[in-house]
Amino acid sequence: MDVVPSPRWQSCCPCLVAAAAGIGLAFLGLFIPGNLMADECPLSAPLVLKDTQSGFAGETGNVWTIAPDCSFTVARQVGLNVFEPHKHGQLTAQQQTQLKELLDRMTATALPAQLGGAPQVNARRIALDYGGKQSVLNLPPGGGDLGALRAAAGDYSTRLMLDLADSLKSMVGS
Repeated sequence: MDVVPSPRWQSCCPCLVAAAAGIGLAFLGLFIPGNLMADECPLSAPLVLKDTQSGFAGETGNVWTIAPDCSFTVARQVGLNVFEPHKHGQLTAQQQTQLKELLDRMTATALPAQLGGAPQVNARRIALDYGGKQSVLNLPPGGGDLGALRAAAGDYSTRLMLDLADSLKSMVGS
């Protein structure tokens, strides 16, 4: 049986070995994405974005939810039913920074409860709910591409709402 000699510092100071292992594990904990992201997430409440189109089945579309730990889900809505999420994930550090910038702009602007005039028949609606406040943007039927709508928007609040919706969709997908 061969015995492999240990380095001298291990045999004279077993407490150093234990301390080094403990420091290594603690240091490794800093790089576990869930721990890191939960500490940096800029949300204090769930952020919910709904992009729906009115029709014979009621409002149909998608619901994006970002939790205060920056985990997210994407679910389908048909009528009053919101189905189980078909997509789950966690925002990256870069996405969290982007989300913080969007929230700062949203807070500075104080989006009104209603944007875009009265809803039309079969209108498209983008609704944002965060921290107990809701803002709804009514768009014409069909609505089109959010980027094109943002470029054509006449006021800052509408552009901000469309930018926020477009950015959130880009971050987490559909």
